[in-house]
Amino acid sequence: MMRQRLYNPAQLAPDELRASFIARQETLAELLRVIRQERPGRPCQHFLLIGPRGMGKTTLGLRFLLSIKEDPELAEIWQAVAFDEESYGIGDLADFWLTALHHLARSTDDPQWADRADALRQDESDTERQSVYARAALRDYCQESGKRLILFVENLDVIFGQLGGELEVHTLRASLIERSDILLVGSANTVFDAIRGHGQPFYEFFQLFILEGLGPEDTHRMLESYADGNGTSDLPETLRRERGRLETVRRLTGGNPRLLVLACRMLIESPLGSPLEDLERLIDEQTPYFKARIEELPVQGRRVFHCLAAGWSPMLAKEVAAGAKMSSSHASAQLRQLVDKGYAREIRLPSEKRVRYEVSDRFYNVYYLLRFSRTGRHRLERLVHFLHDLFGPTGMRAMYPAALDALREQELSATEVSDLLGILSGYVARDEEFSGRGEWRRNAIDLVYHTFGTNAPVLVEIEQAFANQYTEVSRRIQDVLDRGTELIEAERYADAEVVYRELLHDETYRPTVLVYIGYLSSYQKRFDDALAAFDTILESASVDSTIRLRRAAFAALIGKSLVFSEQDQEDLAATAVERSWAYIRPDDPPSLRALGARWLEARGQDFARGGRKEAAVAVWGQAAEYAHPLDSEELRLSGAEALESRGHILEKLGRQEEAHADWARVPDYVDPDDSEKLRRTAVFALCSLAEAHFTAKRYEDSSVAWRRAAEFLRSDDHIELRQPIAKLLVASGRLLNRTETHRESVAAYRRATDLDPTYDEAWRSLAEVILEHGDETEVAEAEGAARRAVDLASDNSAALRVLSDVLVRCGNWVESMNLIERALDIGGGEFQTQDWPGLTESLIRVVAAGHGQRIRHLMESAGLEKSMEPLWHAVRAELGEDLEPLPAEVMDAVTDIRERIATRR
Repeated sequence: MMRQRLYNPAQLAPDELRASFIARQETLAELLRVIRQERPGRPCQHFLLIGPRGMGKTTLGLRFLLSIKEDPELAEIWQAVAFDEESYGIGDLADFWLTALHHLARSTDDPQWADRADALRQDESDTERQSVYARAALRDYCQESGKRLILFVENLDVIFGQLGGELEVHTLRASLIERSDILLVGSANTVFDAIRGHGQPFYEFFQLFILEGLGPEDTHRMLESYADGNGTSDLPETLRRERGRLETVRRLTGGNPRLLVLACRMLIESPLGSPLEDLERLIDEQTPYFKARIEELPVQGRRVFHCLAAGWSPMLAKEVAAGAKMSSSHASAQLRQLVDKGYAREIRLPSEKRVRYEVSDRFYNVYYLLRFSRTGRHRLERLVHFLHDLFGPTGMRAMYPAALDALREQELSATEVSDLLGILSGYVARDEEFSGRGEWRRNAIDLVYHTFGTNAPVLVEIEQAFANQYTEVSRRIQDVLDRGTELIEAERYADAEVVYRELLHDETYRPTVLVYIGYLSSYQKRFDDALAAFDTILESASVDSTIRLRRAAFAALIGKSLVFSEQDQEDLAATAVERSWAYIRPDDPPSLRALGARWLEARGQDFARGGRKEAAVAVWGQAAEYAHPLDSEELRLSGAEALESRGHILEKLGRQEEAHADWARVPDYVDPDDSEKLRRTAVFALCSLAEAHFTAKRYEDSSVAWRRAAEFLRSDDHIELRQPIAKLLVASGRLLNRTETHRESVAAYRRATDLDPTYDEAWRSLAEVILEHGDETEVAEAEGAARRAVDLASDNSAALRVLSDVLVRCGNWVESMNLIERALDIGGGEFQTQDWPGLTESLIRVVAAGHGQRIRHLMESAGLEKSMEPLWHAVRAELGEDLEPLPAEVMDAVTDIRERIATRR
């Protein structure tokens, strides 16, 4: 039996390595072709093998070295030297070359090279000299043997990270360029920084060989070789008969050779025996691999990958953003990086144009499922889905009866059996080629009756799964329901009631029909009849009933609440609503939760209008619990509106912290891509939160809330929605500037100009803060913003003065002085310099530029001699006028200004 080394192929003997190397023959041939083109005395073309763990980099590299040894022509020219896969002991460049000497000694069976390395470590303490002497020893070998060296160094990105700094990496590059007798073949899991960007030491230095997942043919050859090498002369019949099954395995593993072998082992050893146990064993064996791959990612990328892997179906970017709790743009950027690094891939579903994302290796989904699933039902759903993909319909048909046998023999818990039957019923019902489908359904229902009774929720799931077998009955019932709906819309309530009563004899639809009859009776003011119909439903329902019956019970209690409100019995109305909560749970299907959230949000509004604030608070709180961040927009809108309204009531009740918490939760239900109605809810909630923080003098928190509100607005939203937020953002920016968070202040002003391009204050404030705190590279933006402000408000002295300050900074003296004069003229003769904090600096710059006479005239005409006395005297002195005796402190200020003028000049 041939030995297998999934993790340590270096331990294989040459014959075993040669026999196990089945795939990537074309890549090996290309490597050998390139090496044959190398010429003595010319710089080498170095290689880099790129691919995730398990993709075969080590096996390919070792097979390449073995091919060189076995080729007489190449063996005469090259000496192959393989480093260990984990070279953790290399800490600097000296270690790198000394390690090369040790591996050279092992490759040539000549200990003198290891002895020279050991002597250098012992006798030479200076690492730079160690590095030089070790390289000289390698050169000695090349001269003595007449051969060139091929160094195969795995995890080269890790080695570069362990070296003593960027200088050593540059030194290594220089050595490889200078030495034509050393060729470096490296490997890495991804394209890393040192080879990726311009200016990096090894940018465009290596010829890259990207190892993709194996294709169908290579997969088939490799699995056949594995089975033959392990004494299994024939693959399982299912694999030989259905080539599509191999393709399924290949896609699930992403074509990763290591995972393919492990999956093949599972299929050969136990194709249908204990698949769940075997799958858990497979994932358990690969846990170190999965963890290592995930831990290679930066923190933000890891969060996005976790969200993506924890799901099963392909996800939109906005769904990933919600799950990872970050903005859509941030999540999209992280997703692009994951795609570039091979962790994720883009796909498009046939029914939509938008790009979705899923993990490249589907085993990651199963790994996350087994490690992080919170509920047994969720876990089973994903596992059955995986097994269906893996084994196909043929294999699954043997599992369906096995599940029933497990129930009979009580090998599983009641909960597990109920969940498994509910899940499997969908697959069985859809498998039209399964001849035992009808028998399976009958046996499943019979077993549920005997085990759980007639009210087991799983019965509804089985019935719904096989509903397509009763299309004629369903069509007749739907016709009745549609006719009744038309009559209700026409307000013909009595006629509608007659129609619905036709279905009272059908036990399946009886609870739903009673709900209709109850509401129709209340519309006709027959309140006793309505309450009787609702109570009939509640007598047969419990919190553990089927979904259909719980839906009816919830609707009945809401109906009773409405009847009690009509009769001015508000206490009874509130009690009925509270009772309804028990029939819909936060983990129920979205359609059921949507019903609950919609009705409770509406009842909360009724209670609030009636002055029953505490009842409204309670009802809205429950409505919000029914909505989840990844639900449909309609359901999220109900939850968001409930929280937004609840916050206002709580604030009126003096429960400010609870109100703030509710408003802060609203954005969790909203995505920037949602409709304006839903985004408007988030904007209103965040503005309410910002105003509350502002009133409490929590200015920084207030600014954060205003800026978050702006994130939910788009340029095509109604201007009446955008304008107030733009003004709030400007106010927020001023608060931020006051607290010296200048970059955030600039961001707030920029966002304000995006929301309302006609708001001059936003443009002026943006120019002002850039001028005050920005660097020279941002002056052009400040000028553009200031000119925009003046275009929008040509008679606004504040806009004029900011533009003048910017132009002074740009050296545009003539236009800046014109603007200064105009601003001072509009500001009036009593213009105070404290309202123009940059005026002194601007005038100093203009004087330094040689325009002192005009500045003297400007200060006289604007009456600034007293309010800016030191500058006034400094300008006179610059013009050669004799100064009268001045107080010492004034004279000191004059001297300081003249020094500043000289510096500017």
